[in-house]
Amino acid sequence: MEIFEKAIEYWQAGGILLIPIAIVCFGVWIYFLKSRDELLRTLRDSEGIDEELAERLGGGDRGAASKFYASRPGMLAQALANALTGGKDPGDSFARATGQSLSFLRRDLVVLAGLTAAAPLLGLLGTVRGMIETFTGVAAAGDTADYVAAGISQALITTQVGLVVAIPGVFGIARLRRLLGSVKTRVDSCRAHLSYALSRSEGK
Repeated sequence: MEIFEKAIEYWQAGGILLIPIAIVCFGVWIYFLKSRDELLRTLRDSEGIDEELAERLGGGDRGAASKFYASRPGMLAQALANALTGGKDPGDSFARATGQSLSFLRRDLVVLAGLTAAAPLLGLLGTVRGMIETFTGVAAAGDTADYVAAGISQALITTQVGLVVAIPGVFGIARLRRLLGSVKTRVDSCRAHLSYALSRSEGK
């Protein structure tokens, strides 16, 4: 109970700017977890898919291979299904499909980066607001101790909370960029295997 009361006092001392910082904090974690799950699921669903292309296209039946990949989950499987459905250049169709999917993954990463950058800026805004209240208290007549204490407390708390929110976001962005790099590598590998498998099947 005492911890809860101290938390409320801490929140009140931080001022109204702790509300948008808290909203940014939820946004950072929501986008991080969402993006991480999507990237990990993409990697899991596409595991080994590039190496089996030669076997699936060995007989030259693109229709059967397209139906097989259409029944599988994942970005790469669906891109392969669309690429093998028709068209003169399956490689180009595959590149367009995967490029569109990757753009959605990058968009979430950009939003996460924006939220991470917003947290310390909101903390800095709280610092400025707290210092204004501090100087207002110093300039006021009479006892200024309460004004100064409240202003400095708000300035320090908002800065602290803003940094605490931003630090996990920075590490989260680094983690997501590594995962996105792994997805791009697998996409490039799959495209290369697709071109090789198609060239072999057409050469028979």
